[in-house]
Amino acid sequence: MDFTFSKKENRLRTEVADFVDQEWEDKGKDVTSLWVASHDVDDVPERERIHEFTRKLVEKDWWTMHWPKEYGGHQAPISTVVAYREAMAYAGAPESMGGGIEAPTLMLHGTKWQKDFFLPKIASGEISRWSQGFSEPNAGSDLASIETRAVEDGDDYIINGQKIWNSDGAWSDWGHYLVRTDPTAPKHRGISYILIDMNTPGVTMLPLYDGLGRRRWSQIFLEDVRVPKQNLLGEENRGFYVAMTTLSFERIPIEVPARLQRYLERFIQAVKDKEIPAVEGNSSAKNIMADLRVQIEVARMMMYRGAWLQSQGAVPESEASMTKLMCDETGIKVYKTLARLAGENSLYMPRSSDKAALNGLLGVNSWLSTAFSLGGGSLEVQRQIIAQRGLTLPR
Repeated sequence: MDFTFSKKENRLRTEVADFVDQEWEDKGKDVTSLWVASHDVDDVPERERIHEFTRKLVEKDWWTMHWPKEYGGHQAPISTVVAYREAMAYAGAPESMGGGIEAPTLMLHGTKWQKDFFLPKIASGEISRWSQGFSEPNAGSDLASIETRAVEDGDDYIINGQKIWNSDGAWSDWGHYLVRTDPTAPKHRGISYILIDMNTPGVTMLPLYDGLGRRRWSQIFLEDVRVPKQNLLGEENRGFYVAMTTLSFERIPIEVPARLQRYLERFIQAVKDKEIPAVEGNSSAKNIMADLRVQIEVARMMMYRGAWLQSQGAVPESEASMTKLMCDETGIKVYKTLARLAGENSLYMPRSSDKAALNGLLGVNSWLSTAFSLGGGSLEVQRQIIAQRGLTLPR
């Protein structure tokens, strides 16, 4: 892959920056847009604000530019997609492309009915977020240990079980869930991937709060939830492998290096503006920040390669894990290192505190970045995938 952008793609970057400046409320300048914190799912006005922004992206014809023409997209080349998504992320905008990790999974594994039903709704922004039901109280990194059961009943499945750390359940109308359909099979088999209408009777959501008291996640209880068999994505009892497709798209985080670069630049500007006096006189600070910038760029190059492999029709399992591992470790290092550089005032996290550096930005991001080591598959799991599938080492 040629890691350069055309004049047209650079013009798109400029257009995106201007668009976000005009259409996104905080205009990409307020430090709150740099928080790594996920949204509070009980924040209804924020939810509506993001949905309105999504509609504007649909109108601009950007939302599904990357989709194949057969599904109504423009089949934009990967270089254009990366240029666009990086520019959006750098400007501080929310999710900027339609379908996320679910649309490509539907395109690869979905039936004609599933594609005809879901893809137009995703393209229009009607369905912009999906509830992901993978992890359970006793099945996190060891995902194949799920216990949620789906039992056949005529043309339906009856589902019972519990999911946890669900990020978008309270925002979503639909979800993609892993369930066990053959309890006698080896644990990586006998799992199916099912699409669930989150308004189905028997689906109950309870909040899970983070350390700042915000509802970041939900735990989902499924009690005799009746789901049509036509909602089965991929083959019955082969859902674990469909899930690996989903995770390979999740683990190529195009936006992350751009957000980290912007965050580092914001920190440097704050030092120049004497908002962070503790850095003055620190003779090693420049070298430390230069090292962080290099690491961000390495993460970007790895992301480019993973995205390019996906554009060639590959499902890059080990490469996706390499990219996720690099981006997660880089994020943790950037947020925690800058907080340490800023001195003791960076440890104050409440935005109401007069002592909190940059309104608590540094402390909150340093604290929340620890979750990067777990979300979407722990760092240990990524190393295991790299060892076994990338280096073909024994278990």
